[in-house]
Amino acid sequence: MGGTRFRLFVQPPFEDDLSRPEIITVSSPAGSLRVGPSDDSMYVIVPDGKARAYGLNIGPLGTPFLYLPPWQGRILAPAVPDRWGNFDHYRPDVPGFEAAHAFGCARFTLDVWERYLDRPLAWHFSDHYNRLEIDILPGWNNAQYGYGFLELGSQLDGDGGTLPFSLDFDIIAHEVGHAIIYGILGIPDAENEYPEYLGFQESFADCVSLIAAMHFPSVVENVLEETRGNLYLANRLARFSELSPHRQIRSANNKRTMADFVDGWKNEHDLSEPLTGAIFDSLVDIFHESLVSRGLISPEVAAFADAAQSDPSMEGLLQDEFDAAFARDAEGFADALLDARDVVGTYLAATLQILSPDQLDYGNVADAMLAADRMHSGGEFSDLLDSNFRRRHIGELHAGRRLASDAGARERRFTRTLLPTDSRSFPKMSYRENFLLRNNIRI
Repeated sequence: MGGTRFRLFVQPPFEDDLSRPEIITVSSPAGSLRVGPSDDSMYVIVPDGKARAYGLNIGPLGTPFLYLPPWQGRILAPAVPDRWGNFDHYRPDVPGFEAAHAFGCARFTLDVWERYLDRPLAWHFSDHYNRLEIDILPGWNNAQYGYGFLELGSQLDGDGGTLPFSLDFDIIAHEVGHAIIYGILGIPDAENEYPEYLGFQESFADCVSLIAAMHFPSVVENVLEETRGNLYLANRLARFSELSPHRQIRSANNKRTMADFVDGWKNEHDLSEPLTGAIFDSLVDIFHESLVSRGLISPEVAAFADAAQSDPSMEGLLQDEFDAAFARDAEGFADALLDARDVVGTYLAATLQILSPDQLDYGNVADAMLAADRMHSGGEFSDLLDSNFRRRHIGELHAGRRLASDAGARERRFTRTLLPTDSRSFPKMSYRENFLLRNNIRI
């Protein structure tokens, strides 16, 4: 029995007019998915009249309260499988496509990472819910994962149009990344949560998205066509940000080090960049090692690529080398990149299963990834991994105190970590505020 087919955008159509959905098969056996789509582990709904997102909310009179699934109200028409059990009959201009797309992206991402983890993911909320509720909330400008839910809002463009996050693979895969972290590590003790744990959450979620997207054949093909394998250099081209089939490649290729954060930090997304950058550097270096071992580039060209990162005058000559090598064996370049992808994915999955969330810092992550390298390859890549972490001062320098944050930072953290039992510690609402809340009355 085969899997179930969906049409998925790897690049959202509102970022690239030329983007087209690709037919992708997920692991769910044909005929196993139900209306929604839904299965025994998750379901998608489009709530009708849902006035607020899940998580920490403030009542009409200012009392905080915890709002968690399941949604009990009406839902708009769900996506329905065809007679063979597939959902690829839904096209972008057909009602139900967003629901099918959201489910397909989440399942595809889980498929990728459950293979690396070598086991199914157990939800961290399984004590209270059997299934993840995926909500599409068109009027809400955010996306989030929390206790029992993954919610996808939308963004308004300059003309007042809606850009739905349900069509954005990056965003969905990133939120699934948070689900994977909590499913493996659990929730850290608040008193033992180091700043770098928050950066780790964002970094790992970005890597989940990057590695998952690299399982779309078009991503590897398009990135290599654009770069000819010179991933560092091509990311500096002005037009690459428009043509890249995956945004995380752009954010992963950064120059941030922990020296930028020793005096303090403002948000966890910025703080994540040194760790994400070190992992991306390692992906590229392992790719180069694979190219050398296949005889596709010489060791001198690989060393040249490393040197060119700090010497722009070398970039033109380096690109000439990659252009010529790629022209000789494009298929070999693709195989080498897939090998590097799988090495990094395997190491990250192993790293996650070594770590503890309490008192976690980036040095712990580096040590765990080096342990994963010893476990899986006998330390084949230990020198390059260690060099990339040290270049970013990971394990040597640490994040200082939080200087400031956007207004939603505290709420985002609580949204992910509050449990249903935490409601007991909240102040009790008055009868009047309860009435206003139930009737969606704002004052």
